[in-house]
Amino acid sequence: MVKPRVLPLLTALLVVTQVFLLTTGCTKKVDKQKEYAAVINDNPITRKELAAELDRIKQRFYNTSPMSDQQASQIENEILEIMIGGELLYQASQKEGIQVTDQEIKDQLAKSKAEFPDTEKFKNTFTEQEIKKKIATEKYIAKNFADTTTITDDQARKYYETNLADFTRPEQVLVSHILLKVKEDADQGAKDKATATLQGLQAELDKGADFAELAKKHSEDTNAASGGVMGFVLRGQTEKPFEEAAFGLESNKTAIVQTKAGLHLIKATDKKPTMVIPFEDVSEKLRNFLKQQEIQKKIDTFIKEERKKAKLEVFLTQWTAKKE
Repeated sequence: MVKPRVLPLLTALLVVTQVFLLTTGCTKKVDKQKEYAAVINDNPITRKELAAELDRIKQRFYNTSPMSDQQASQIENEILEIMIGGELLYQASQKEGIQVTDQEIKDQLAKSKAEFPDTEKFKNTFTEQEIKKKIATEKYIAKNFADTTTITDDQARKYYETNLADFTRPEQVLVSHILLKVKEDADQGAKDKATATLQGLQAELDKGADFAELAKKHSEDTNAASGGVMGFVLRGQTEKPFEEAAFGLESNKTAIVQTKAGLHLIKATDKKPTMVIPFEDVSEKLRNFLKQQEIQKKIDTFIKEERKKAKLEVFLTQWTAKKE
């Protein structure tokens, strides 16, 4: 099923679900430039807190491919923007007198730790104070934004009809293949030999042989063990010769085709034509999606207005102020 487009990863909504600041009151004199990343209405975001959140992002999204210094600097700015927005939301929750119980903190802390059981460092990242701020902020958003936002069927249907391409399943074909690896620049003799082998397998199929068993025995592709099944293929996903052959085949018929990978004996076992997903099948998810979009707009507007009124100091050397 084709899903509606999702919101960007680093948005203000991430603030209320993952980024929670620890506001510490200090009686001793501190070097703001050295210890603070920013101060919002006299409440600091420390460099330590910013570094911890950057570390969370690295662990979650850059585990296998480390981010560059340029990426780290850019993401650090984005995270600080989010944290500033989160602090403004939290401060608003406190002005409104929103309370958080000890049991709510305990339940949420247990839930947060359980999400990352294999990473001790991540398990112990969130403090009780951070969890308290998270819950208070979520309550404020629920009361002032989520609970006041409703998406009607008419609104959902209008979006659906305007963005019909997002709800259209493209033509696709279920393909299995047997691959013999022959380089494109191989001599003609090697190509002819591979072609003859595949033609011999076609003859066996015509006599009733099982394609999957032949694939397990002869295919040089990684999916040989699964009978050569590639799964459903969409137009544009494979090389043009392979695509044309696959989509041109009648069900359970085979063809031999050459690509950069080598020579393939391909079989099409099922085809699904282009189809528009009915509105009724996506209406509920679509309304939820649109509601989240609307809530996000309200949060963005709120933060923008609060920033104008706030006393904001930022101490990052590479800071790039958000453009309103």
